[in-house]
Amino acid sequence: MATDSTAMANGHVTSPLAASISSTSLPTTSSPSVPTPPEIESTLSRLSAYRNVRGVMILTRRPTPSRSATHADASTTTAVAAGASSIGGIIHSTGSVFEGEGGKRYAKAVEGVVASTARAVSECDEGDELKFMRIRTKRHELIITPDEKYLLVVLQDPGQ
Repeated sequence: MATDSTAMANGHVTSPLAASISSTSLPTTSSPSVPTPPEIESTLSRLSAYRNVRGVMILTRRPTPSRSATHADASTTTAVAAGASSIGGIIHSTGSVFEGEGGKRYAKAVEGVVASTARAVSECDEGDELKFMRIRTKRHELIITPDEKYLLVVLQDPGQ
């Protein structure tokens, strides 16, 4: 990764680097001994260093069956229609908000929201795909950049 295209507007992350993360081979939960490449570590450290960022998490994604890939298996069709998806695992996280069970809860919730939203986008405009999500709650803001292999999640406090 030659440049850092992470942008900040008023102290908030506006464009996380999913493209550079997806183009780089990252370790998965099945191979914890493989180190994260230094350029990715550097980018994640810079993201985590912003004063309003509470945590950064990278999730692996396992492919889920699409509607066209489900044949006569009613249970698979129901699971896909209900927004079921596979969490490949947390491969990197920073910040206490993503530690332990909290990280697992966020991972599961983010994966579900991304799967549902991506499906809705595809249903509304065939051929379109989800590239970036920003979800603001009363307390936090989640910035999610989905990719074919990974999900980049940044949790920040929007008021700071």
